[in-house]
Amino acid sequence: MGYSISLLAVQCADPDRTLSALEITRSGQTCKYAKERLSGCALPGNWFLIVAQGCANPFLKPKILGLLSEQSALVACSIEEHVMFSSAEYWAGGALVWRVEHVGENGPVHLRTSGDLPSDFAGMAAVQMKRQEADGGKEADVDHYFDIPLNLARSIMGFKHDEEIPGVDYDNFELLSKTTKSKVGRSWWQIWK
Repeated sequence: MGYSISLLAVQCADPDRTLSALEITRSGQTCKYAKERLSGCALPGNWFLIVAQGCANPFLKPKILGLLSEQSALVACSIEEHVMFSSAEYWAGGALVWRVEHVGENGPVHLRTSGDLPSDFAGMAAVQMKRQEADGGKEADVDHYFDIPLNLARSIMGFKHDEEIPGVDYDNFELLSKTTKSKVGRSWWQIWK
């Protein structure tokens, strides 16, 4: 069984502001990493990480990321290990700065990039590309390109979903929950309101 999760890391001194904007509340309880629908933790470097089950969480929509990034830089990742899909994107000043995506269903050497990538991206990607080639390239039974977006995200926010990061207590993530809003003022199909 592999991970199917969404990650949102926001660099801010006050994560409650971000949580409030996402209509997420703190429960005061702890849980294990990636075992509950929503959880979070503080990361070194003034980052706050939100982990949601499922690869395409609604908080990863461009409109939401744009609004959140007006106040704080952020990194968003989608991870679906079952089909070897990974993406990472960096937002700042209300705009998408860069995005990197690997779709394993398009082959183990698929990579799509856009935006102004960090200067160390080429070197980081080259390491995984060389590993892929050494293991058989397009014909390999492994998919090293999957890690390229996630390694780039880790270089910014200091977290990767499948690695032990020093200083992160994986048994004591904070349990978060979506705020229940009144259904008044919305149509039956507007579940996000």
